[in-house]
Amino acid sequence: MTQDTSFYAQAQHAAEPVSFELPWGTVRGLAWGAKEGKPLLALHGWLDNAFSFIPIADAFMRSELADSYRLIALDWAGHGHSDHRPPGNYYPFMDYVYDLWFICEQQQWSQVTFLAHSMGAYIANMFAGIEPQRVEQLLAVEAFGLLASSADETTEDLRQGFRSRWQQQFKHRPHYRDLETAISARVQAGDFSRELAKLLVERGIEQLGENDYRFRADGQLRLKSPVRLTAAQIADVLKHIECPFSVVLGSTGHARLKQAIEHWGPYVPQLKVHEVAGGHHVHMEQPTAIIGLLSQMIGAHNG
Repeated sequence: MTQDTSFYAQAQHAAEPVSFELPWGTVRGLAWGAKEGKPLLALHGWLDNAFSFIPIADAFMRSELADSYRLIALDWAGHGHSDHRPPGNYYPFMDYVYDLWFICEQQQWSQVTFLAHSMGAYIANMFAGIEPQRVEQLLAVEAFGLLASSADETTEDLRQGFRSRWQQQFKHRPHYRDLETAISARVQAGDFSRELAKLLVERGIEQLGENDYRFRADGQLRLKSPVRLTAAQIADVLKHIECPFSVVLGSTGHARLKQAIEHWGPYVPQLKVHEVAGGHHVHMEQPTAIIGLLSQMIGAHNG
């Protein structure tokens, strides 16, 4: 599926930089819409960045939501323009959930709506279980529940997690001679068009010198987690979610998501599932459809 990203030039131009100071560093992002509007937090996936939501921002600005909501797309720690965690720190999943919790506390956001993709959606549904009174709506794209480990996998998870930390210190992030080469590398790692890959690369790349480009993402992001929650622990969090909750599946997205919905769905009885033509990054491919679903959710909730 091909997209002309020049169509999104207005959304890029209209984006306002935002930043949040956390104890370990700065989380940066982009914002659109009403300056005093309700926070609509857009949370990207693993190794993506806030530009993952440029197509969504374009559709958002053409919708009625822009009159009453402030769309804020964050770069997670170690991604995009946000700081890397300090040396000696890693990227355990729950630290992302805490970063989100910290920002909401810091900004005194008593009510938030989430539009989240992949890893960002896993973070959002954990947050929604921990802070059910704070989340008004949650629309998750291509993610639901969480990756679990059984108790009898603990030793092997620890072993592999520690080994990956040790090995990472000897690795170096790859360099690219030009942007086109970097874009080609991103296309090979994803399931979307070159035009959409170019969007992500634009925010996710840094130039170190002539003919020398490198992705900004911290190499530590690729480490295997030494500890995962068990299925029972994840279920305990999910069953506390109270808000309207919709999951969007890409028609050619991750096949395992349907098993996750079958497994975790009973813990979230209000869950609604929608399928939209596209892949794992269906929110970039079909932004108008995604914003339409979110508008329906909000309208039904407020009606």
